[in-house]
Amino acid sequence: MFVFRKLIGALLMPLPLTLALAWTGVGLLRWSGRTRLARGMLTGALALLTLVSLAPVSAWLAAPLERAYPAFPGDSVDAVVVLGSGHGTAPHLPPTSVLSSSAMYRLVEGMRIARAQPWARLVLSGYGGAEPRANAEAYRDLAVALGFDPGRIMVEPRPRDTAEEARLLDPVLRGHPFALVTSATHMRRALALFRREGLDPVPAPTDHRVREARAFRWLYILPDESALLTSRMVWHEVLGYAWFSLMGDFGEERS
Repeated sequence: MFVFRKLIGALLMPLPLTLALAWTGVGLLRWSGRTRLARGMLTGALALLTLVSLAPVSAWLAAPLERAYPAFPGDSVDAVVVLGSGHGTAPHLPPTSVLSSSAMYRLVEGMRIARAQPWARLVLSGYGGAEPRANAEAYRDLAVALGFDPGRIMVEPRPRDTAEEARLLDPVLRGHPFALVTSATHMRRALALFRREGLDPVPAPTDHRVREARAFRWLYILPDESALLTSRMVWHEVLGYAWFSLMGDFGEERS
C-alpha cells in the first residue's frame, strides 16, 4: 500500500499529470479522429503547466498553508523534532551536499532552536528508502559535522512518512513539550497527524517558499521552475491531507 500510494502520488504531481494529459492529446490527434478533444487536452495541459509555473499563482496557492503558523516563538521544550525529507548518498559528496534543500532548511532550523535550549534533545527522523543510510542518519552526520553535540541527538530511522513518524515517536515525546520542525507547507498535515496521536507539538515551520516582494520584477511574471516546485509542494500536501482524511487518520485523538 505504501509503495502504491507513493507511485500514485508521484503520477498526480503537476508535471507528470500535465505531460500525461498532453501525450494523451497527441495520441488522440495522431491515431483517432477526435480532433476537438485532442486539441482541448493539449491546450488544457499547456495552460495548466503555465499557470502552476507562474510565481504569483504558486505564491497564491502556498500562502494559506505557510501563513497559518508563525515562526517558532521560543517556548521552552524538551525536544526538537526534525521531520525527514529527501537525501542522496554518495561517497564523494560532502555532508552538505547529501540533503535535499528542504531537508537542509529543516535541520538548520532544528539545530538553531536546540542550540538556544541546551537541555533539549535533537530528535532526527526519516527512513532511507533506496539509500543505504536513513535520512535521520544523514541528518545526524551533518549536525555533528557542524559542531552539534552527538550526545544530545536521537535518531529514528524507521518512519517512511509523517504518519509513521508520529506513531513511532509517540513513546518518546508523550508528556514532553517539543518543537516540531518541518516545511511550512507541510506543517498543517504534520500537526494533524501528531495531534492524532494525542501529542501537542509547538509548530516550528521553515523552508518557506513565499516571501514578500520589496519591488515589482518583470521576471516574476514569467514561468519559472522554482514556482513549479512551490506548486508541486502545495499539491502534494493537498493530496496527502485528502488521503489521510479519507483513511480516517485525522479523526479523534488517541489517549
